[in-house]
Amino acid sequence: MGVKIRINKSKIYLDVYANGQRRWESLGLTVPNDKQQAKEVMRLAEVCRSKREAQITSGEWGLIDPISGKQTLAEYIETMNRGKGSTIAKALKFINTNNRGNIALANITEKWLEEFQDFLLRDTELSKSTASHYEGVVRQALKKAARDRLIPRNPAIGVKTIKVPESDKIYLELNEIKKLAKTDLGGILGAEVKRAFLFGCFTGLRISDIKSLQWGDINREPLQIAKKQEKTERKVFIPLHETAWKIINDNALHNHKALIFPGLTKSKTNTNQYLKDWAKKTGIEKQIGWHTARHTFAVLSLESGTEIYTLSKLLGHTNLKTTQVYANATDKMKREAVNALPIIDIAKGKK
Repeated sequence: MGVKIRINKSKIYLDVYANGQRRWESLGLTVPNDKQQAKEVMRLAEVCRSKREAQITSGEWGLIDPISGKQTLAEYIETMNRGKGSTIAKALKFINTNNRGNIALANITEKWLEEFQDFLLRDTELSKSTASHYEGVVRQALKKAARDRLIPRNPAIGVKTIKVPESDKIYLELNEIKKLAKTDLGGILGAEVKRAFLFGCFTGLRISDIKSLQWGDINREPLQIAKKQEKTERKVFIPLHETAWKIINDNALHNHKALIFPGLTKSKTNTNQYLKDWAKKTGIEKQIGWHTARHTFAVLSLESGTEIYTLSKLLGHTNLKTTQVYANATDKMKREAVNALPIIDIAKGKK
């Protein structure tokens, strides 16, 4: 292993040899004609060479990277946000409040994280659930930084997470789904919203995945959805229920990149209002949204006898505990569990 300074046509490079491979890395520096200036530039190049060599050595020997650990928390999280969802971007707004994000990764302590928790809970109007999500972004960054040996240890391990009260999972009963199916939702977009929501009730897909669902994501033999989730980037395989297939099957040939619900993607309208109006028109008093369809699929699957592990795979959950929440939501399963107890005669005592 070695790092040397090379000059080619007045441009300064680092000649890096590591792991049996050699490559040149440009420093973006040029050797000037003035001897004194050239001396200063070469001194700077030597500093860069020394730092680069330290980085490579730390990686080979499993040591802490002395350079990358100095980058700020905000800078590090920005690199995590490339190509990801909006949660990280939204969290960064709060992380950067009062210059919190300018702290170096190596300087973050348990106390810093506790103070950040207090800020989210006391000085903002965020719900505990949202605050927990934003704190989770920091925890994810610290975990990754420790794993990549940018910091000696993960300070988040010693700090309890924000406790989020269990929220009620709003879902629809089968009779309510039938009522919605019989109730028209006006307009071209309204009709597509209706189809997409009912499709979600029988597939469990998130609205983000329904919007991006292409005909190429549908396998014919066996008939199933095979799609990489937008949120987790994990691929799910969901057998298509007969009702779900009837909702989208138009007996036509489609380009495999064509969207199944193109109207949802193109429209900038708040489609949640369509769902609220639809429920009101149907006489359903529940506050339904797009995630209600996913909850409905989960609960109906459990009540139909689907095992919790299988349901977890269908929903694409990375943690079984996330799926277990749905088991608490279904009263039918609780009643059936109690009714399944054996009946015995209880002798009454004599008076």
